[in-house]
Order: sequence, then structure tokens, then C-alpha cells
Amino acid sequence: MHSAHFEFCWLPLPPPFSTLRTMPDPILLILRYMHILGAITLMGGTIFMRFGLAPVVAGLDDSAKAHLHQQVRARWSKLVMMASGLLLVSGIANLALASRFNYEGPLGEKYHMIVGIKFLLAIPIFLIASFLAGRSSTAQKFQAQATTWMNLNLALALVMILIGGALKFVPRTPKPLVQPAAASSAPAADDIADQTLSFRRAAE
Repeated sequence: MHSAHFEFCWLPLPPPFSTLRTMPDPILLILRYMHILGAITLMGGTIFMRFGLAPVVAGLDDSAKAHLHQQVRARWSKLVMMASGLLLVSGIANLALASRFNYEGPLGEKYHMIVGIKFLLAIPIFLIASFLAGRSSTAQKFQAQATTWMNLNLALALVMILIGGALKFVPRTPKPLVQPAAASSAPAADDIADQTLSFRRAAE
């Protein structure tokens, strides 16, 4: 019998995500705050513009509308870029971090697929918000139907929130640790040496 000391590691992830599994808690907390702050900014601003600002703007004359729109757009576009960046970075990191666990139950069997769908739903939300705050000819077409596009964006955001809330209650357990290749090969080498020595003694 041979005793050996083993160091364990997580199942390998393709780079650059392999370091995410050993992230310290403060970084995970920062990612969490990034995601919350981005969502609050993007969706909170959209709710305000749809139900607070848009009804007021509808009663203004054309020149006042154009002036107000330009003032709001110039400021809101910067917040849209910031919020989208926060959500994108934290969303990709959370998507990679999900591989640390085994998921159980009806939703657990399709957990990664559902997370992927949630991530894909974020893409049109980013695009619509960007067009509504943009200056291009395409953005102006979106802005001409701003109420419709804001309604769609809020509906997509609501679906994402419902999906995210449901996924939080999926039972999960950490994935088992595995031995690195170098450490796991050491006992095998010792066994081969023992068998070779036994064979030589038998031959003698």
C-alpha cells in the first residue's frame, strides 16, 4: 500500500473562464452589484420615460418636443452605454460561473439552456435601448415609435426577471473535485514498479 497526498481542483473550464471558479468572494459580490446596478439603471430609466416622461412630452408642441428629446437623449445615451456594459460583463461572468454546480429538478435538467435563453433575451433589450438613445437614421425610426419599442423592451425585461427569479430556486450542489493528471498518475507508477519488482523476484 502506498500513501500519497493529493491536491484537488475543479473540473477544467476553457480559457479565459478557468479562473472564474476560484474567484474570491469580494469579486463575486462586485459582479452581483454590477448586474443589479445595470438592471436598475436600464429598466428603471425605461419605466420612467415610458410612464412618466412620454405622456408629458405628448402634450408639447413640435419645437419643444425636439428640444426636450435632444436634451434627454444626450444624457440618457451615456447611461445606456454604462448599464449595458455592466450587464454584459457581469452576465458573461455569471454564465461561466454557472458551470460550478450540478442542478437538480425539472428546471435543473435544462438549467444551462434556460440561462442561455435569458442571455439571448438581453441582446434585443440592449439594441432597442441603444436605438432609442441614438442619433443614426435607424435610431430616428425607432424613436418615431418610441412608445411601442419601450413597451416591448419592458416586456422582454419582465420575462428575464421571471426566468432569473425561477432559476434562483433551482436546487444545486457543487460539482465534485477531481485529481489533477500529474497527481493521479503517481499511484499508477508506483503500482507498476511493485509489479516489476515482484516479477523479477519470481524469476529469480
